Amino acid sequence: MKRLTITSALAVLMAGTASMAMAQEWSFTDGAGNTVTLDSPPERIVAFSSSAAGLMQFGVNPVGIFIDESASGKSYAEFDLSGIEVIRTAWNELQPESLLALEPDLIVTEWWPRTQSYSGGDQMSPDGQFSGVAPIIGIEQGDSVLGLIEAYGKLAEALGADLDAPEIVSQREAFEQARTELTAAASEKPGLKVMAAYASDESLMVAAPAGAAELQDFTNWGLDVIVPDAPEGEYWGILSWENADTYPVDVLLLDDRSGDDVRIAVENQPLAEIIDAVRAGQVGDWPAWWIRTYGSYAAELEELTALIKRSEVVTQ
Repeated sequence: MKRLTITSALAVLMAGTASMAMAQEWSFTDGAGNTVTLDSPPERIVAFSSSAAGLMQFGVNPVGIFIDESASGKSYAEFDLSGIEVIRTAWNELQPESLLALEPDLIVTEWWPRTQSYSGGDQMSPDGQFSGVAPIIGIEQGDSVLGLIEAYGKLAEALGADLDAPEIVSQREAFEQARTELTAAASEKPGLKVMAAYASDESLMVAAPAGAAELQDFTNWGLDVIVPDAPEGEYWGILSWENADTYPVDVLLLDDRSGDDVRIAVENQPLAEIIDAVRAGQVGDWPAWWIRTYGSYAAELEELTALIKRSEVVTQ
């Protein structure tokens, strides 16, 4: 009888151990529909620069960040990177040895459905070369920056973050207030046309809103954003400076990823004066593709709202 009791106890113990092991299994499905399943929650995370910002706002700090030369430092500028290994590399030239040295359990990057590509280069995909270093998750860079931030929130929560922590709730509420104020400002300026662009000495590249999540947000929140004539799937409609007035525009937003370079290019271009918004001095920043946090989004929306409030319809 005693032996039976011991056997029963062992069975219960083994069942409990198996149950605990199963409870520790970790799984997450990314924006491309790929599911990563691990025996236990990942602890050592390496992330692309913008992905790092998306996670760090929720208190999930990676052990390493990889940054290519095309990435804007704006996405992670609000964070202290002390103690985090930073790998800087040219586009598509990241080496697996650099990632292996960090001993990651998980690599987090972004998946761009428009081009079916991953941030970090051709090998940064679930079946690419770097998948041999650690499983890869790509957060979808889709049709909304807000949706992108929320997707990082879901990943952060799966990694143990508390999305109801006071500091996170405060940032989310500040964003919501900024969005409400932008929507109100847009409603008070019916007919106001907005265009987002990149400028160089040779041309004016007008952004296609369908390829920029923040421009789709702005449209959904009440702004009339110009849709250029661009090839299907492309990010830009390209104009010569002689044709820079092709689209009537009251407010011009300029790509701010390279600091003041684009604004200077417009200021130094005599033909820029044929654009109504330039003549009217109604020019501001377009936070192009780099926003990943409630905090940075709120700040950018506040600046945009101020610009909308002071702008007038100047097109005929």
